[in-house]
Amino acid sequence: MIVSPDKIALGITDDEVPLGSHLIHFWRTDDEFERGVRFIELGIADQSQYCVLFGHNEANQRVLEILQTRGYDLAPVLRQGRLVILPRESSASETLARIDGAFSDAAAKRATAIRYLGNLGMGQAPLPARGADEVVELESGATALAVRYPCVIVCMYDVNTVSGRLVLDGGFGTHPLTVCRGALRHNPYYATEDKTIAA
Repeated sequence: MIVSPDKIALGITDDEVPLGSHLIHFWRTDDEFERGVRFIELGIADQSQYCVLFGHNEANQRVLEILQTRGYDLAPVLRQGRLVILPRESSASETLARIDGAFSDAAAKRATAIRYLGNLGMGQAPLPARGADEVVELESGATALAVRYPCVIVCMYDVNTVSGRLVLDGGFGTHPLTVCRGALRHNPYYATEDKTIAA
């Protein structure tokens, strides 16, 4: 597939997305989860791209199992550093620093694009540190981080298990783009810091 140098194929839908994008993919069925994995699969298949996988252990394991079922030998990809797995166990500031480090390493290796797939859902372990507040801080920081690298950040939200507050504040509030019901859309509820409500 040929794409313009400043965009990559999303995989979840037929769209291309500009590098520097931060978007959310709401999922509730197995098929919708597997479509989300397609985003990182395209990066694994392209030797010039690097991938970062983040989330609770159960979600990360599920992503890896889907990739293996689709025929990918992940051992060399992990060994080469083209796939970095970050578990959900730290504060937002520590996690952002680890993501920044992974992106910096990929950029130093001349990655043409960096694909980040994060999973938010209720695994066996609780949300780290301040819980929902930590997630919102992480998501806000990821939007700022995305514009510094040739990357696309996709966050998958399990609407079966996350709270309404996280869907609203962490999901709609911090992602400029959203995939919902099979379509990529600009998110009208994205809350940039400079937005104000007229009196």
